[in-house]
Amino acid sequence: MEEKKDYITVIDENGNEKQAEVLLYFRLEETNKEYLVYTFNEEAGNDLVVVHTSVVLKTEDGKHTLKAVETDEEWSKIKDIMREVIKENEE
Repeated sequence: MEEKKDYITVIDENGNEKQAEVLLYFRLEETNKEYLVYTFNEEAGNDLVVVHTSVVLKTEDGKHTLKAVETDEEWSKIKDIMREVIKENEE
């Protein structure tokens, strides 16, 4: 059975819309922030794709915006979660 994939529309700084596949969405209690891991399925070589990670912010009008991850501490926690998910999927 094929797994259902979720997609979002990302609008870049030039106003261009791109479809991105959602890989992971989670909240870190330590930072009180929500994170989104997604891809545009861009080739990275060696049968890998480029993966992006952003902080998800909710705007006053109820929409969502993406912001860059700012600290090494956040990146460390995000990488730990991604490793955990990959390990679970391999089992």
